[in-house]
Amino acid sequence: MQNGCKMMTLLDRIKSHSTRLTEADQRLVSALLENAAEAAFLSSARLAERASVHEAATTRLAQKLGFKGYPELRSQLQRELVESQDAAERMRRSVAKVEHGDFLLDLIGSEIAALEHLRLAVSQDSINRAADMIVDARRIFLFGQGHAQSITQFLRRRLDRFGMTTIVLEGRGRDIAERVVGMDKGDLVLALAFRKQPTSYAPLVEHCHAQGAKAMLVTDLAGTMMQPEADLVLAAPRGRSGSEFQTPTVPFAIVNAILLTIAGRHQSRVMGALERLSGLFDEFD
Repeated sequence: MQNGCKMMTLLDRIKSHSTRLTEADQRLVSALLENAAEAAFLSSARLAERASVHEAATTRLAQKLGFKGYPELRSQLQRELVESQDAAERMRRSVAKVEHGDFLLDLIGSEIAALEHLRLAVSQDSINRAADMIVDARRIFLFGQGHAQSITQFLRRRLDRFGMTTIVLEGRGRDIAERVVGMDKGDLVLALAFRKQPTSYAPLVEHCHAQGAKAMLVTDLAGTMMQPEADLVLAAPRGRSGSEFQTPTVPFAIVNAILLTIAGRHQSRVMGALERLSGLFDEFD
């Protein structure tokens, strides 16, 4: 990255090089800026396809704007979106854009758009891998704080019904440390984190990797910058842009897709556990 451009936003860079942009560059810029929250997750090939240009044009544009390549350009876009995610301001923007008080209709539209973006951001192959990692794990350590806690508890209950062993990591750092002291290579950490990296995330994933266990992260824009990197990252935008209302529908959809995929790919194990559970319900009632 050029030293003189370090403090410039992506839009600043585009404006400063506007006279040098070719038609292909302009198409790419339009694809990037029309929906930045979605574009922040697109590969160079997908962005080029959307702009109807050759994939090599993404690298040329990035370098023209002062980046080493397209991944660095995309990282800056992701950082700028995360930095714009102030909760009060997001809600003000969301409310201000609704016409005639039709909040329900606007919400339905934004949820549909968010789910369409999810389809582009997370592939079924990634969901398959997530499902297999969970099934193969001896124990699943579930980590989620703040808004992620409700999804974590939902996931815990579903996996328990599938006959899997789950451990929920709650509380302060010391509380989490006590629960992971016996972690080993057969285990899996499944973390859910949104907007910013939780304080306990880094030591948790570092300990996980040190023990030879696997780590999975379900996240949004912020997840692409969380370190250390998990073995599998399922990241998708949670709204039409990083600066508006962020829906919980997207991470819930990811989790539900994983659960349905587990049931589909490992049917005999899951159905057997559910049948045993049904019998236990009769006994305990």
